[in-house]
Amino acid sequence: KGIDREFYLLFSIFDENDSWYLKKNIEAFTGDPSKVDENDADFRESNKMHAVNGYLFGNLPGLAMCKDDKVSWHLIGLGSHYDMHGVHFQGNTIDLRGTTRDGLALFPHLSATALMQPDRVGTFKVVCRTFDHFVGGMKHLYEVSSCHNTTRAQQQHRAMRLYYIAAEEVEWDYASNKSTTPNIYNISSNEERFAGPSIIFYWDGECSWREWPSPLLSPTSSLPWQLWSWICVPRGPLLHAEVGDSVLIVFKNKASRPYSVSAHGIEEVGCEEQPETPITLPGEINTYRWNVPERSGPGKTDPNCITWVYYSTVNFVK
Repeated sequence: KGIDREFYLLFSIFDENDSWYLKKNIEAFTGDPSKVDENDADFRESNKMHAVNGYLFGNLPGLAMCKDDKVSWHLIGLGSHYDMHGVHFQGNTIDLRGTTRDGLALFPHLSATALMQPDRVGTFKVVCRTFDHFVGGMKHLYEVSSCHNTTRAQQQHRAMRLYYIAAEEVEWDYASNKSTTPNIYNISSNEERFAGPSIIFYWDGECSWREWPSPLLSPTSSLPWQLWSWICVPRGPLLHAEVGDSVLIVFKNKASRPYSVSAHGIEEVGCEEQPETPITLPGEINTYRWNVPERSGPGKTDPNCITWVYYSTVNFVK
């Protein structure tokens, strides 16, 4: 009742290695079936389809709605213990049991319903941000069109908050004090493993946000739990804004690779035509503007202040 659009999304890995038609497909679609090793690890992995409703890589049709529609997303997880999904909606927020979010965790054989009232016209992503699923094709697009004669009044932005952020490469030793973990550092190769380049985002030279290389956060890492926890602690700068504000980011890229600054939950000005945040090349200075509409604020069951993450989206996987 009171819903204009309903969508059902099934997130699951379809393993075609178990298909009754595997041998027929090998005979029909390979040049020389005798050279196909069904037990080869790469071959078996290539037959695992990381799909939403059976579709991969942006081919899922029908995810279209109008601006200001009341939309209900029914999300379903199915499969094995590998089917743990971090579902993310770009461009608009969702109401999840009275809390304001733009994503949710979805586990096998569980479902969830999220409500959305899109206030922006454009094409946006709905993806699984679990690394293996994202790379495997579990990413699609939904489209919001302006198809109603009546629209909500445009929100007036009352304040502009200005922040200066830079990206700079530094050499960082992740375990400079080795006295608490002497057994790990008996072999020199282990010691070298924990030193490497990182990216620091800083503001006014005081706060810093460190982007840690992903191998250190692997569950197979030999890092002690205490050190792992310390590495995972988020570092500033913490950007403050209130509902109705605009945020202007002046970003200088002092690193050797392209970067951008993108945030969850807010409205990124200038990203309506394509769902990609503009890139800032090395040595360049770029400005990013975010609006904070009412839908970005706390939900009915949220605390008075909620947080949204921001980071570079130039190479999300890396």
